[in-house]
Amino acid sequence: MSTDTVAGEGGQACEHFQYEYRDLAEQRESRLVFDAFNEHEGKTIRRIQFDSRAIFDESDPAENNWLYRGFNRLHINTREPVIASQLLLQEGDSLRQNLVAESERILRSRNYLTSAYIVPDVVCPDYIDLRVITRDSWVTEPELTFKHEGGETESGIGLKDGNFLGTGDAIALRYSQNIERSSVGYEYKTDHFMKTRLATRLYYAQKSDGEDKAFSLERPFYSLETPWAAGGFTEDVAEVRTIREGGEDINEFRHRTRDSEIYFGVAARADERFTRRWRLGITREEDIFSASDETVLGVPENRKGNYGWLGLEVIENRFATYKNLNQIQRTEDVAMGVNYRLRLGYGGSQLGNDRDLIRYQAAYSNVIGVGEHHILQLHGELDGRHYKSPDPIDSGVLGLEVNYNWFRDDQNRWYLKLRYDIGENLEQFEQLTLGGANGLRGYPVDYQRGDRRYLLNIERRYFSDLHLFNIVRMGAVAFFDAGRTWGAQIDGESNAHLSNVGIGLRFSSSKTKVGNVLHINLATPLVERAGLDSALISVKAESAF
Repeated sequence: MSTDTVAGEGGQACEHFQYEYRDLAEQRESRLVFDAFNEHEGKTIRRIQFDSRAIFDESDPAENNWLYRGFNRLHINTREPVIASQLLLQEGDSLRQNLVAESERILRSRNYLTSAYIVPDVVCPDYIDLRVITRDSWVTEPELTFKHEGGETESGIGLKDGNFLGTGDAIALRYSQNIERSSVGYEYKTDHFMKTRLATRLYYAQKSDGEDKAFSLERPFYSLETPWAAGGFTEDVAEVRTIREGGEDINEFRHRTRDSEIYFGVAARADERFTRRWRLGITREEDIFSASDETVLGVPENRKGNYGWLGLEVIENRFATYKNLNQIQRTEDVAMGVNYRLRLGYGGSQLGNDRDLIRYQAAYSNVIGVGEHHILQLHGELDGRHYKSPDPIDSGVLGLEVNYNWFRDDQNRWYLKLRYDIGENLEQFEQLTLGGANGLRGYPVDYQRGDRRYLLNIERRYFSDLHLFNIVRMGAVAFFDAGRTWGAQIDGESNAHLSNVGIGLRFSSSKTKVGNVLHINLATPLVERAGLDSALISVKAESAF
């Protein structure tokens, strides 16, 4: 960053800032602190400039070649009005640092941007000009899938554009085929329909044995100071559920969900520390099950619930910015402190229920930063139903989780996760499982299942500076996993405590949307090795490191 002195309105002596993008995006610290506005709170915003950077940085010699320049020409950058419509500040407003930071968080949450920063452009004694610097991501993706397992083949092809003509809107077209059905699907999704605060999604799939449909429209609580929100959705989607245990498919059935909901929400009077929001809504849930050719253990009973509900959300107004936490060399916004959601609903026979239903959901998190090198994350979730007489019954899951990150330096991390779940009266497809990417990487998918589960993951993570072809970021990990499920096993036998060790590589593109991290793991089981490969290789895309 460099500065020079310029003359402002009324002969004021002003300072003009010039930023190199790499100065912002390639900071080395684990926890990033942006304090450029500390001395300018309350100044009038005279002008907001927009600086939209192409996917490849042509000022970088490593990216200034004919191929990358060609990709830049093919891509349409996000249009200025799309970015402007999402800011919480406008020209003529008084500068508020919290709204600058929240505007950055909103922009960084968009898949079509790899990064976003708001910085001072011209600073004068009485006013300030802002510059919004964004870099686009490559979100035009061909989709090609092929799977051959157990004598059956599944394939698919599609095309997705997550920033259609620079509007920030996502469109997708997909075709898939397996032994049971073929399907053609269409999807449209946006978080800012027609440059408004409306978010919407349209999905339709024509299948050889029916149709899938989904629609949602919402004016969300798009900022901490949004006074009200409203919205609703409806969906009718079918899938085939495969139940696995011990490395084998043991059952299969068709599952159709028909859900819909409308709600209205208001924000209570906010204070400096917490934001509180109330929601009132009506929900319809219906699960329909039927047998397939591979059904051998029966199907669950159909269930439905129509109920009204009241919800409360509390957000502690503290956020921090980190690097190399869940993504590789990306700026990440983390909600710190206590955040929780509560929702309680009731539906009687007058709403079409077979019997009275109490529906309850809750979520709690507390993220604690200890100094500059430690983060402790506490999580809890509760999701369940209580059916009143006759024959009262409860079903649901309570989950508790602790995550710990120790930043030894800007590249080296220790990570620990300990999770414990308790389920009650769970159907086959709801049971708690372990194996594969679900916690135990040295065992097949859903190797164990039950209504109780514990899981321990310990990882030594390394975030490399390697930037292959200035496109691919790399990381590596060594890990130890241990866990067990118990209670309500389908085969009636007691499960053993399982454990494995392994190593892995992580790959993430610096030019595509945030959240795609390719995991390649090699893991060796330490317990119950009979009948299993001595080493299991898994390849899967995940949302985090």
